[in-house]
Amino acid sequence: MHRCGAPREVLTPRLRLRVFRPRDAPAYARIRSDPEVMRHMPGGAAQAAAEAPGLVARFIALWDEVGYGPSYGPWAMEDRATGALLGHAGLRLLAELGGETEVLYLLDRPAWGRGLATEAAMAARDAGLGACGLGRLVGYTAPENIASRRVLARIGMRAEPVPVQVFGLTAIRHVMP
Repeated sequence: MHRCGAPREVLTPRLRLRVFRPRDAPAYARIRSDPEVMRHMPGGAAQAAAEAPGLVARFIALWDEVGYGPSYGPWAMEDRATGALLGHAGLRLLAELGGETEVLYLLDRPAWGRGLATEAAMAARDAGLGACGLGRLVGYTAPENIASRRVLARIGMRAEPVPVQVFGLTAIRHVMP
């Protein structure tokens, strides 16, 4: 496994990307309970909301792993102006997929359409290629999720032509470089 020195907090013009805290779980569960937010994600919104506290704990643990752990993971995405939790963004090691590292993000519906996913994905890309020294990043999107496909294209990822089966879904795999 690859260890890296990804920053625990990153400031972008409009976002604070930081390690999750246990107290983020209720707001994160609310975001994940929105069927529209979870439309392209595995499982349903009710299941996703119920899993939120465990997921927050796992995201926190990823940053604190020692030894062979990656010492990076998804950040909590917070609005710098209001402090509101907007979702998550960052990097995730996919050991089950040969150890590749995924750029991922999930935003609360009121935050859609403002370029925040691109802003967060750029920060994740820069951490992966810079601080972590990774030579390759991937991203996965549902074929019909045009907005998410555009985000990955904007940060320089190239969509592969043949859909793949991953996480129990059919997805488009995006790669960089």
